[in-house]
Amino acid sequence: MAQDNVTADIDKGAASVLQPPAGVNREARERLAATAGIEVHERVRLASVTTLRIGGPADLLVRVDSEAALSEVMEVARGCGAALHLLGHGSNVLFPDAGIRGIVCRLRGELGVVEVEGETVRAGAGVTLARLARDTAKQGLLGLEALSGFPSTVGGAVVMNAGCYGTEIRDVLTEVRVARPGRPVESLPVARLEPGYRTTNLQGTDAVVTGAEFRLRRGAGAPALARIDELNRRRWQSLPSGKPNAGSVFRNPGDDHAGRLIEVCGLKGLRRGGAEISGRHANVIVNRDKASAADVLDLMVAAHRAVGERFGVELRPEIVLPGGLAEEFWRRARCG
Repeated sequence: MAQDNVTADIDKGAASVLQPPAGVNREARERLAATAGIEVHERVRLASVTTLRIGGPADLLVRVDSEAALSEVMEVARGCGAALHLLGHGSNVLFPDAGIRGIVCRLRGELGVVEVEGETVRAGAGVTLARLARDTAKQGLLGLEALSGFPSTVGGAVVMNAGCYGTEIRDVLTEVRVARPGRPVESLPVARLEPGYRTTNLQGTDAVVTGAEFRLRRGAGAPALARIDELNRRRWQSLPSGKPNAGSVFRNPGDDHAGRLIEVCGLKGLRRGGAEISGRHANVIVNRDKASAADVLDLMVAAHRAVGERFGVELRPEIVLPGGLAEEFWRRARCG
């Protein structure tokens, strides 16, 4: 699930959905433009829709309003052999400087709606976690407060099993709705996702989360809102402000923290081109001045090698690297 992000997340999260590196032909473009619930834009620079402000143009950026419209997009992508990327919040992805062949898709309309029934909350994949946590707390429904500062849509958060301050989304998630090319949308219990640390079995597949159901608990709304404000203050105090970034670059290895390992290696403040390893948080790379994807990848490779050489720990990217960037990162990181 993702939404205001891209890639099989492209929302904080997730991964490329249909991977053949083909473009979108004219027939496919016209079919999408003629379908109700689909808004089509050509050659949109992905830097304009991501928090890192990096990335070249996508063949198509489409906004879909319903599961039926999404199914049509998936069918068209499969039919013309084009890659499909889901873009959520745009906060956990690095796009190539040359852009992306294929279709970048954002979810809205009925896929951005929240419904409450007792202690059960159903949210479309395009809903942001910040909105969902605050709106439910106002109604005296608790359980999402720790995730309120996570810069993701519901879809992207589900795909990566987002977590903050000791809470993971699987702790309150009961089931999800998942679309796949050529198949009806299906509901899956959370156990079917096999959620682990920052992962589910949806990653790297052609599945797209369209909605999620949560089981929350009744409680006092005012203290919950106060906790949301306090946790957000703590989060933003620990992160760089004022410069575009994509949040944590690497997953924390085991019981340690990637930021600590990178900092001990003396890499805070290291620059490549317009990108820099943040002086405030070593697991964050900031776009200081018109940074390129190549600049960011250089810093990621430098951090990966340094930590591996000093600690024998292999850092794994948390940031999504579509369009061949993941393959390029691992090729360079492991070449010695």
